Amino acid sequence: MLAGPTSPIRLMSRAIARTYNMLTVASKVDLDRTAEDREFFAAEAAKLWPLRQALPAKQREIEDFELGPGDQNQSAVVLGDQVLDRGVRAGNTRTKLGLKGKSGLGAEHAFGSRVDDLIDAPHRNEPALVREAITRIADLPEYEDKAKVQSDLIARVELQEGLLKKRDEGDAALSKLESEAVKLVVEAADKLAQTKAALDGRFPRQRGYVASFFLDVSRKRRGGREEDDGEGSGGAPVG
Repeated sequence: MLAGPTSPIRLMSRAIARTYNMLTVASKVDLDRTAEDREFFAAEAAKLWPLRQALPAKQREIEDFELGPGDQNQSAVVLGDQVLDRGVRAGNTRTKLGLKGKSGLGAEHAFGSRVDDLIDAPHRNEPALVREAITRIADLPEYEDKAKVQSDLIARVELQEGLLKKRDEGDAALSKLESEAVKLVVEAADKLAQTKAALDGRFPRQRGYVASFFLDVSRKRRGGREEDDGEGSGGAPVG
């Protein structure tokens, strides 16, 4: 079975490489074919060469992004969340100490009865929740560190919001790369089908010979390679 339009890009890269390599080799090695046949092989290989280059290049581009900016953006959000959590916990403690012995609203008005409920909020939601807490701090009686707590939390919220925005931009960039990969895979599937049709037309009734030019994606794989049935691929008659 040929690699199809829904194949992963890694598999399609291998499928195109196999057919390109077999055609290139046949144009030089298959001495039982005519000169015209070998020219045909070379011409078919040339049609696949752009995809032979583009598929693994796009695959590497996606992997490089995932391992580089993509993972870095995610790491920044995770650490930014920790920075924000520490600020919230410290702000809650400083507020409690500052309001000790004062009448009126307490720290729980701003930070809730359990500060862990605020800290444990999803990364995406926590900055907005902390902004609400900052607003509620204004309702509290005056205490020595009030302005410092507010300004510190605002700085940490803005940092995390910026990190989340950068991650979103990175996700959009990765989505674009993946969309380009899907387009390449569909194009490659069409090219493989066209190549097989061309080979079938030139070598009718030689199904085994034609099949040897393509990666059979339905075959079981062992150690990253197709299983060898021990019969080779040269059993088809030359005609």
